Amino acid sequence: MIDEFTDGGGVREKETHPEKPKKSQSITFRLDSHTIDELERVAGQNQISLNVLVNQVLKRYSDWDRYENRIGMMPVPKAMLTSLIDKAIDLAKKNGIKEEAIGPFRDQIIKQAAEVAFGIMKDAVLFMKKQYNLWVVLVVLQEYMKVSGINSDHRREDGRKHVFVIQHELGENWSLFTKELLKFIFENLAEVRPEVNITANMTVAEVIL
Repeated sequence: MIDEFTDGGGVREKETHPEKPKKSQSITFRLDSHTIDELERVAGQNQISLNVLVNQVLKRYSDWDRYENRIGMMPVPKAMLTSLIDKAIDLAKKNGIKEEAIGPFRDQIIKQAAEVAFGIMKDAVLFMKKQYNLWVVLVVLQEYMKVSGINSDHRREDGRKHVFVIQHELGENWSLFTKELLKFIFENLAEVRPEVNITANMTVAEVIL
């Protein structure tokens, strides 16, 4: 049996095994009127039912929010993420690093950042999911991107070929970072070398698994 990374953010069995239908049950909560009014307003703006919205909110809390403080996560503005490497490069220039050395300097910063992130992910994944393998890591990565407002997609082509798309809208440096992070994930957890292509705002990894 092979676990798969799914667009819904969960782990399921290989496609040859039918996915079991999710069970549901009714439960009653008492909420203050202001909270109900705000939830109804947001549900109307998003053209979904109040029931769907509440399920989304509770699922996000169950899947991610309750772990954030315990694994040392905190919300960071996207503008800060996009500027960190740029600021480091500007500082390097001001301190006399020559223009021809800036590219390798940036690549080294990005690779080290991806290596640190990969190491941190192991503890977070084990804490959240109580297991650590390729597919569980990819699920947690997708959950992180979803709560961070980053679009992602996964599809399978020609049997064993998997295509992972991350549309982050954070610029070239972030594309390079996600490229290095995906390489660390696949090379260490699946012992395969992915083919990764990037644009200024998107990273696409193709891998045979």
